[in-house]
Amino acid sequence: MGSFKISIKNLVIAITLMAIFFAAGYGLVNDKAKENVPLTREELLKESPSFEAINKIDPVKAEELYKIYSSTATYKDEKTKNEVFSKFVMEIRVWFNSNLGNLLGSASDAAVNDFGQHNLNVFNVMLDSDPSGVHCFNVLYPGVLGNIEASRLEENFKKLALKVNYLNSIADSIAQEVKVDRLPVEQVEEALSIINNKLFEKYGVDYYIEDPKELAKQPALECKSRRDFYKQVMELDPHFSAEVIRYINTVK
Repeated sequence: MGSFKISIKNLVIAITLMAIFFAAGYGLVNDKAKENVPLTREELLKESPSFEAINKIDPVKAEELYKIYSSTATYKDEKTKNEVFSKFVMEIRVWFNSNLGNLLGSASDAAVNDFGQHNLNVFNVMLDSDPSGVHCFNVLYPGVLGNIEASRLEENFKKLALKVNYLNSIADSIAQEVKVDRLPVEQVEEALSIINNKLFEKYGVDYYIEDPKELAKQPALECKSRRDFYKQVMELDPHFSAEVIRYINTVK
């Protein structure tokens, strides 16, 4: 299978991995919020790398987000409080999902590769946590095979906690206005084609399955192939790997 292939599945998973951080980070910040007194803005900046990164890139949006978060103090019942807090987390996630392509396009190669390495780390941690791939699959495709196991996800997050600074690496490099030397699209697509061909040789035609219901029949294969995809990308020349990561997060 020698033709270029970059499926929507790859793009969705690239974005979904951002959500993994926010889903786990929800528990981290929510533990502090259980005292029924919202964190101050300064405290939230320290507790949430995602909020800190947005504050550096888009302070107006950060202020809007903090108003949502701090409004939890005005509600007495736990259900409403949790709904408002969920809105805060989802707004952060939506902001990154909407802006990720542009952010990576303006960030340094080192910052972009930090993001790629984070994706690889996430797959490694999830598969180490559950070699069957079921946990990983449920995070990528919640509700298809089963629901996300929140407690296991939080345990995963603890192992990744020291590696989430890629968000601030991106923000800091954008502030420095680094010059990004873009490669011709044809070169990037050729590199992706080679990677996909290698993975096709390893996993066979199942590598190209995109229907989540079919993928659910082999959850470990799906997660291992995604992990191997990022592993192959990260083994490229640093500028090339950064360009591939930019490409798969911007192509429509």
